[in-house]
Amino acid sequence: MTISAPARPAPLSRVWSHHKIIADDLQGDDLSDVLEMHSDASAWWLLPRDSDYALRELRGVAAQLDLDEFALRDLTSTDRRAKFDQLESARLLITSAISVDRERTVLQDHPVAVIATDRVLICTADPFGDFRPAQLLAGKQDWLADGGVEAALQVVVAEIVASYEEVADWLEDASDRLASALFEERPLTKDEQLWAFRLRTVLSHLRRITEPMRAVIAELADSLPRSVPKGARAGLARHWRLLEQRHGRVANAADALREALSSVFDTSLALADVRLNSIMKKLTGWAAVIAVPTLVTGFVGQNVAFPLVGTHVGFWVYLALTVASAVLLYLLFRRKDWI
Repeated sequence: MTISAPARPAPLSRVWSHHKIIADDLQGDDLSDVLEMHSDASAWWLLPRDSDYALRELRGVAAQLDLDEFALRDLTSTDRRAKFDQLESARLLITSAISVDRERTVLQDHPVAVIATDRVLICTADPFGDFRPAQLLAGKQDWLADGGVEAALQVVVAEIVASYEEVADWLEDASDRLASALFEERPLTKDEQLWAFRLRTVLSHLRRITEPMRAVIAELADSLPRSVPKGARAGLARHWRLLEQRHGRVANAADALREALSSVFDTSLALADVRLNSIMKKLTGWAAVIAVPTLVTGFVGQNVAFPLVGTHVGFWVYLALTVASAVLLYLLFRRKDWI
């Protein structure tokens, strides 16, 4: 029986030159030294967020790239709005990948910060679900061999957009399930209304994240560095435009979902009004059916002399009149579908 060796964990950094991998899992000064030794090499480096180690390394990188304190603050901030900054020595991208807790109907955002220079990409992010930047970058080595750091940046941005698409698809399915309840010609139940409100909260959160990314991806597409090889330039530019289109579809879907959920609420309220009107109409019809016999018995019950009052014949006559009037009104309202 052959026992397969356990899969090797994805490296947290890599230095490569074209299709040749020079080194893995280097950090800080070691990474810089290898890049200095190989002038044609490029590198990516993944750092965990919210750790003293990451902050210390980012401060060292900021010092080497002459990044000011404002840039460092952006890289370590908890602000969830997407932002892009073009500096002389680097490009900074601050954004968030997202996931949804389907049981609690809560959107969770996961901050991502990227520093991209001509030769190195540094990304601070915590893996979650299918979003694992180290595995993604390690698995796209052929693409990175031709496109360099710009290709690595596209890999990260593409996976962030993919997280938006996954949440948008889930919201569309959830919205369709709510809409299917309306085809049963009934308003939403209390639980369904609470779920719909949660969906609207998730959707609002999604739109707050996707809207700023429109401008960010457009700026990334327009800021292709001059250092990108001519042979890869056209392919990278085309890939940025494709990413821009993918994100545009997600943002447009979020806008459409807002209209769809609003329509679901409006339709549910309309159906509730129709049901209430139907109930009121039936109550009114039954009140009329009951009112006529009450009128007859109340009129006959006055302390004045009436024909046949106090006789057996009178009892049966007035009883027949009461029953006949009630039956007649019942048949009339039934014919008009009032009861």
